[in-house]
Amino acid sequence: MDKLNVFKSTGVAAGIIVGLVICVVLFKFMNSDSRIATRYDERQKAVRGKAYMYGFWGCVIAAAAVMVFDIGGFAVAGRFATDFFIIFVGIAVQVAYSVWNDSYYGLNTNKKRFFIVCIVAVALNLFTVIMNIRMGTFIENGMIGDSAVNLMCVILFALIGVEVAVKSIIDGRSESEESGE
Repeated sequence: MDKLNVFKSTGVAAGIIVGLVICVVLFKFMNSDSRIATRYDERQKAVRGKAYMYGFWGCVIAAAAVMVFDIGGFAVAGRFATDFFIIFVGIAVQVAYSVWNDSYYGLNTNKKRFFIVCIVAVALNLFTVIMNIRMGTFIENGMIGDSAVNLMCVILFALIGVEVAVKSIIDGRSESEESGE
């Protein structure tokens, strides 16, 4: 293994550790009771269990698709971005199921703070994507580079935002119909 790969692996590992520490701080910020753990009622826990199962199967299907593309010689992205794509699909499936079945937010989630964190995450990831495009590193050796991970994060947060907005509109209409307005 050459020095560049060691430095890159070390950098990714350090980034993951820093990211986890930031997540702990953000969870405390997003939860109205300043706890790290988000609380869910029994129904939400059951739905979330099903959502994780669907997310797992989303990962399996994405991994199978990636294998088929790899075997066929149709690799369009680097290994890191490709591996993250599998995780991206699983998270997207899990979140979508949770949103549509009213188990995405916990009992102690401060939705306003949650949206602030999401907007900041989109902005930071979008900035990184734009900078990589400007520097010419978004496409490397004819393949999508590692910064595609940041683009997938932007897409994921956008999907979550759209799903939550549409679900809120649908729920609002249902509530107004039930109240006879």
